[in-house]
Amino acid sequence: MYEKGKAFLGAAILLRQRRASEYAVLHLLCQGIEVLGKGYLLMVDYDVFKPKLRVYGHNLLKLVAAIEAHSGLTILTAPVHAELETLSNLYRRQLLRYGSSYDILVDAKSIPSGLVLRRSFALLRLARLKRFANEPPAI
Repeated sequence: MYEKGKAFLGAAILLRQRRASEYAVLHLLCQGIEVLGKGYLLMVDYDVFKPKLRVYGHNLLKLVAAIEAHSGLTILTAPVHAELETLSNLYRRQLLRYGSSYDILVDAKSIPSGLVLRRSFALLRLARLKRFANEPPAI
């Protein structure tokens, strides 16, 4: 899940650099956060968190709150929380993924995501630390 989440975030960055559809960028960003976050929780304690994954669903705020509670880290500052709340609402309702009148009414570039993208790399580092915590250092 770590590698998949990392790939989704990387794809979002590449698409943004190539000025591709911002809706696709935002969807991949959210999907990367979801997969990384759920992967992190499963690495922490599979038996405890596996049954809870459906409770989090596509709600990125609930997911990140669970990660914060477990890790003791503050991931969501107020500005990041505001951005993630907007993205999470759109992601949960599949408005970033599928075409709708929302695409016509809202320019995806007007949806803020820069803070969430930067903070996602903090989540990525956290997952990486957890993933490699029990492995001996590479020589």
